[in-house]
Order: sequence, then structure tokens, then C-alpha cells
Amino acid sequence: MGSGKTRKEALSSLQTELRIQATRTVIFHSAVAARLGITVTDLSCLNVLSMDGPQTPGQLADRIGITRGGAVTAMIDRLERAGFVRRDRDPQDRRRVLVALVGAQARDAVAPLFTGLGASVGAYLAECDDSELAVLQRFVAALNDSVAAATDALRGSAAER
Repeated sequence: MGSGKTRKEALSSLQTELRIQATRTVIFHSAVAARLGITVTDLSCLNVLSMDGPQTPGQLADRIGITRGGAVTAMIDRLERAGFVRRDRDPQDRRRVLVALVGAQARDAVAPLFTGLGASVGAYLAECDDSELAVLQRFVAALNDSVAAATDALRGSAAER
């Protein structure tokens, strides 16, 4: 360990740091959303679209955890009015609508709000060697899987009520 901490102390310290990171991420995303004049859910929608490309409203609702119908329609309407998304016909099935990110608006309005954080994280990662990067990548991927599973479990238990 090298830090003088026992394994139990190191694990406790890491768990505390992860709680702090999760809370600060939520607060940061709230601040970004507020700066853009949208909700945190709207920002999550933009993030999903930027990572995964166009989605149907139902797919977005499922990914973000909001109800199909009114909630997802209101979110898409807000984002469309703000110029962040557009509705397109699905070229494979003209009856379906796909929600697509308007790249220029996202690039011009959203990306700059993440520049400082991205530069800070990038500077830290630049100091890591390849083996450290591999450990970090495995850890973050496992953490992402755990958070997704815990979210699915909560959504499932809420749907059972």
C-alpha cells in the first residue's frame, strides 16, 4: 500500500472519495444544465445522444429513466426549442421518429462548459503510465456496470409497486 494505511482504511478512504466524486458530478451536471437553461435530465439526454447517436423517444425514455409519452415528449420539445436536438424520420421505418443531436449547437454551447474539467482530467491521466491507465479503465468500466445494475434494480423494484 505504501501510504501507511491498512487495507480496511484504504478501502474506506476510497469509498469516501467515490461518494464525494459521485456527489460532485451530480452538482457539476446541475450547474452545467442551469447554465444552459435546461434540466439535468435534458443534459443526460444530450449525453446519451452524443455517445450513442439518434434514438427513438421510447429508447431515450428507457435509457434516461423517464416515462414514455408526456415526460419524454416534453423533454424533446424543450431540447428542440433550445436548438439542441431535432426530430427526423427513421430512414428504415418512416413511421418512426428519431431524435438526433444538433452537433453544432452542442459543440458551441455544451462542450465549452466541460473544457476545464476535461483539461484537468486529461492532465492527470497524461501523468499515468500504461499499466495505471489499464487499471483505471478496468475500474471505471466495472463501476459503470455496477451503477447500471443498481439503477436497473431500483427501477425494477419501483415498477413492481
